[in-house]
Amino acid sequence: MLATDTSTQIDVRQALIQEIDQTSESLLSEVLDFLLFIRAKHSPVQLEIQTDVGDLVEDHDDLKEKILEDLRQSLEDVKAGRVHDISELWDGIDV
Repeated sequence: MLATDTSTQIDVRQALIQEIDQTSESLLSEVLDFLLFIRAKHSPVQLEIQTDVGDLVEDHDDLKEKILEDLRQSLEDVKAGRVHDISELWDGIDV
């Protein structure tokens, strides 16, 4: 950031937050990748940060794949009729 004025930094941060709130989930992943890339590029400990960023992105991608697989399985269960009425959810559980 070129400006060092505190109020300018806060305005930029607020503008970024507003844009994030209006951005789709698919684009947010790309924005995060870009932000992490820029931070790593300007960091004096570039190799360490890049390794950490790689781990974060891999974990994020694994989580996404897990969620998608769980959704696929749920859809298959519904199509096959392997569902239970919500009224049966707590049957046999004493709280």
